[in-house]
Amino acid sequence: MFATCSRLNLSLFLSIAAIAYITPPLLGNPASVLSFNQMGIAVILAISYNLLIGNTGLLSLGHAAYYGFGGFFTVRVILALSADESIITLPFIPLLGGFAGLLGAIILGSFTTKRGGLIFAMLSFAMAELVLASTSVFGRFYGGSIDRTEIPTFFGFDFQSDIQVSYVVWTWVLICLLGAAFFNASPLGKLTKAAGQNEERVEYIGYSQHKLKYITFCLSGFMAGIAGALFALTYEFVTVELIRLQQSWLILQMVFIGGIGTFWGPPIGAILLTLLFSGFRDLTDIWNLYASLVFLSLVLFAPHGLAGIATSLLVKFRSGELSGKLKHYGFLTFSVLGTIIGFTGLCEMIYALRNPWLTSGDLSLFWLVVNPHHLLPWICFLFLFTSGIFFFQKFYSASSSQS
Repeated sequence: MFATCSRLNLSLFLSIAAIAYITPPLLGNPASVLSFNQMGIAVILAISYNLLIGNTGLLSLGHAAYYGFGGFFTVRVILALSADESIITLPFIPLLGGFAGLLGAIILGSFTTKRGGLIFAMLSFAMAELVLASTSVFGRFYGGSIDRTEIPTFFGFDFQSDIQVSYVVWTWVLICLLGAAFFNASPLGKLTKAAGQNEERVEYIGYSQHKLKYITFCLSGFMAGIAGALFALTYEFVTVELIRLQQSWLILQMVFIGGIGTFWGPPIGAILLTLLFSGFRDLTDIWNLYASLVFLSLVLFAPHGLAGIATSLLVKFRSGELSGKLKHYGFLTFSVLGTIIGFTGLCEMIYALRNPWLTSGDLSLFWLVVNPHHLLPWICFLFLFTSGIFFFQKFYSASSSQS
């Protein structure tokens, strides 16, 4: 128990719980509450995927399939509950979605986990495509709309409000965090991590690396199913989009941005990516380009994710090295900001010129009014972009040589 608490950092866990339950009534805007709920769903997805790739090293390219199983089964369950009286209430329905994800993982993982590396990645991709192709045969199962208010109430709560659903979502977030922490701290969790690092040594001491990976795969599918059920309860409809390859790609992005194999990194990556997507969608039509570039930049310059950056800064802070490099990191930060502002300005002006209905008036970029038909904005943004790249390369090369 002590090892689990130290890994989970109980104070941080309690802080998350306090924020999760205090925030929804303060948001006010229904769209903000939905985004907050989506953050919780993304956190559970990141936790589930990190258990798989972080412990066993299995790169799944079809993890959204188990996310979808949970959502699809939840729709069928709620439609059945709407017709008859039932003792099953909304807070416990995500557990049923988790069992649907678990069942899918038990079936598909029974043979895909026998292989590792690139073969497993291709098998997981093939299974995801198989599930997606089956929608043409079992189309009625893969989706539908529901009314969560028809479910029996829970201590007077009818869950008509998104705020009430938010409490359910984040309660399951806390449960999944605790479950992942206990699993990682348990002997079984440590064995699965050993199987991901050295299969031969695990086999040598008498354990089956396939069974260890299969168990972790099933647990990951179970948590992904819980996330799918929460998605269905939050938005009250599910479509085939839930299991497309793009969804699996988003899950991989969350975990990689946060830091594969770390405990708090993937949840932070999930929250950050959800915030970026929500913010970009409201600000620009080419938000997909910026989100992809954020991921690409982290892959190139911070392969260990945000957790790796935080760990490196913390080590330098404790050793006293950070105080002597504050000026260097300051210049590095300003060069990054200059590159971002310059590149964004150029992209937005190019996009505006390619869309005649956007060029009737001036653009609002970084709290400034910019006319893409004038030469001065192009010169300014191009200067920021090129000088930012130049100084970033200079200071980043210096920091890499020093480390």
